[in-house]
Amino acid sequence: MFSNFKKLAAVAIFFIAAIAVLGYLKEAEKKKAASGGRNKGGANAELIVRTTPVIRDTVETIIEINGRLFSELESTVSAEVDGVVEFTTKEMGDTIGEKELLVKIKDVEYEIKYRQANFDYMQTLTKLSVDTSSVNVNSVNIENISAVKKARANYDNLKASFWRIAELRKNELTSKQLQDDTESKLKVAEADLQFAREDAKTQVLSLQAKNAALDLAKKKLDDTRALAPYAGIIQKRLVSAGEYVRTGTPLYSVIKINPIKFIGGVPESYISEIAPGKTVEVTVDAANGTFIGKITRISPSSTPESHSVDIEVAVANANHALKPGYFAESKIILNVNPAGILIPTEALYMFAGVDKVFTIKDDKAFEKKVKLGRRFVDRIEIKSGLSGDEMVAISNISQLYDGIGVKKPDTAQKSRKE
Repeated sequence: MFSNFKKLAAVAIFFIAAIAVLGYLKEAEKKKAASGGRNKGGANAELIVRTTPVIRDTVETIIEINGRLFSELESTVSAEVDGVVEFTTKEMGDTIGEKELLVKIKDVEYEIKYRQANFDYMQTLTKLSVDTSSVNVNSVNIENISAVKKARANYDNLKASFWRIAELRKNELTSKQLQDDTESKLKVAEADLQFAREDAKTQVLSLQAKNAALDLAKKKLDDTRALAPYAGIIQKRLVSAGEYVRTGTPLYSVIKINPIKFIGGVPESYISEIAPGKTVEVTVDAANGTFIGKITRISPSSTPESHSVDIEVAVANANHALKPGYFAESKIILNVNPAGILIPTEALYMFAGVDKVFTIKDDKAFEKKVKLGRRFVDRIEIKSGLSGDEMVAISNISQLYDGIGVKKPDTAQKSRKE
């Protein structure tokens, strides 16, 4: 039992010693951090450092995004009538003009139906005795139809006779029988006129129906010629000569790639600075070149996974060097600062995730926390922390701390000579 007590005591002493050592190390680390991560040395310590003035220059704020190219339009041309394909005109990769013929479907049956519809229309038009050179079937005046003209003329003539006989009858210059006969004839003429008008209306409706049938037959005949909906490129031919197709059968896949679209995601934090019409530089390795485009559309929503908003950029592609599906990188200039502040890369010091520089004034170094902007090959933009008229240290940065005395190399050499 005494042996177990000794073991427990030894373990307790070990843990107490370990805690003391850890406490000492933490305290040392705090002191080191408080001094900027380096030993400050004596009060009169001085370092020899090279310095350079802060650089003032034009700085462009640029964001870089990745995306892919897409066709401006992509359509499937389908058959609008049933029939046998007589011939096709284009193959994959061929260019095509707007309304250019792609597929011809045999039209013998549709030609016959068109001629029959035209015959029916002309026959109805002839019955109405309407001038075919100026007729508008949707605004035919039934009073100009011959049957109505004839009935109206007969009615008007009997009406005039009836009034004349009525005047003579007032003076007893004609018989009552003649007046009654004329009145009866007038009523018949009025009924004939009403019938002629109703019949004319029916014939006009029939004419309009025959005209619609003629238009439909003409459309069906025209639809035997499948045309390109716009100028573009054939992506794929889907039928061959001799195939029987039905209405809706895909014939060709057509795409428009001039201009071509670049689509990529802009980080949410920059979207307020993006607007349609802004210039974008698009680099496509597969095409060995850089192309200039303009933003045409901005998505109304953000993608939750990437916290980005899609933009669409139109890029001229007259020579078809750019293909849908190509990977592309783009640069967008958000703004231009003609008086940007820059420092050499060697002037930047980072400790514990904080970016710093050391300004030199009156032979002393002063620590300045800075916010970085765009990085260049040998320069870094400073967004805040410097005013732009300082001198900054560019050597022995890791040995500097706030308030340390410094000497320039030429001053140190002069002191040694003295």
